Amino acid sequence: TSNRSLVANFVAVSYTVATSAAPAAGGSTSGDGTYTHGSAVTVTATANPGFAFANWTEGASVVSTSASYSFAVTSNRSLVANFSATPAAVSITLTASPAAGGSVIGGGTYAVGSVVKAVASANRGYSFSHWTENGTKVSSSATYKFTAKANRSLVAIFKKRKK
Repeated sequence: TSNRSLVANFVAVSYTVATSAAPAAGGSTSGDGTYTHGSAVTVTATANPGFAFANWTEGASVVSTSASYSFAVTSNRSLVANFSATPAAVSITLTASPAAGGSVIGGGTYAVGSVVKAVASANRGYSFSHWTENGTKVSSSATYKFTAKANRSLVAIFKKRKK
C-alpha cells in the first residue's frame, strides 16, 4: 500500500567436517571444523607407533588412500581414518648363493624401525656381487644397511672368480 525498500540478507552456508580414527588406538586425526561452502579442507591422519595408516572412508566408501586428504567442502562430512596394526618385530632371512660362495651374517628377528646390517663375506675363489630380494637387486654393497619395516628374505649373490 506504500513504497518500500527491502534488503535481502544472505548468510554463507556452512558445513561440518568431523574426523575420527578406527581403531581409536591407531592414531589421531586433524582438520575437523565448520567450513563455508566451497572451502578447501585438508584432513590429516597420523599413525601411532605399532600402526600404519590404511585409508579414509566415508560410510562404506574409501575416499582416499593418502594420510593427508584435501577436498572442497560442499556438504557435511564424517570421515574415518583407518589404521592397521603393524608387527612389533620382523624376520630378516639371509642366504648365500651359491652356498659355497660365502657366508652371511645379520639375519634374525628385529624390532620394527631398527637398523639391520646384513654382511656378506666371500669364500676363497669367489667374490661378492650383490644382494637380491625376490630376484631384484637391492644393493651392490657387501654391507647392506636398512630399516626393518617388514619381513624380508635377502640373498647374497657370489660369483666364482676366473682363473
